[in-house]
Amino acid sequence: MRRDPHVLQRNMLIEMERTDGEASPLIIPGNPIKMSKVAEGPDVRMPWIGEHTRSVLHEELGLGDAEVDALVADGVITAP
Repeated sequence: MRRDPHVLQRNMLIEMERTDGEASPLIIPGNPIKMSKVAEGPDVRMPWIGEHTRSVLHEELGLGDAEVDALVADGVITAP
């Protein structure tokens, strides 16, 4: 599909730089609606699973580092 002429011509797949240390780019779907003032794809990637867990638990629930670390250690959440 990545080499299909129609997909390539319509910019249906967009390459984004990875932030997880991998060398190959992240391939994501482009915007299927093509209009002159609408972006082809997102400007930023979607978050990785658990990427914002710590900040949400700190800011929204008021949990401290020790409490979040305990949840991670118990396998309740995934948080880098």
